[in-house]
Amino acid sequence: MFAVISFNGNQYKVAPNKELKIDLIPDTEEKTIKFNDVLLINDDQNKVVVGEPTIKGALVEAEIVGTVRGEKLTGIKFRPKKRYKRNLGHKQDYTLVKILSIKQ
Repeated sequence: MFAVISFNGNQYKVAPNKELKIDLIPDTEEKTIKFNDVLLINDDQNKVVVGEPTIKGALVEAEIVGTVRGEKLTGIKFRPKKRYKRNLGHKQDYTLVKILSIKQ
């Protein structure tokens, strides 16, 4: 069983007991999060339900595990003939969630 959800303008394919990195959610005291924007559900009998644009009444529950950092992305600024070169680096913060259940 899997589902496709929409969160902060991104689409994610999720399945129960799988971990997923999503955009950073500011610190909240809640340890669970519910995704209401479910775009597609494929159950164990290979029955596919597609929303228009979302499935009414569908819900994906997840547990917030913690925050993680992504891989380092590097960039460079360079101006020819000016002796100017600058290296840039960035690491994005993500929230790690574990999918608990998919309800239709």
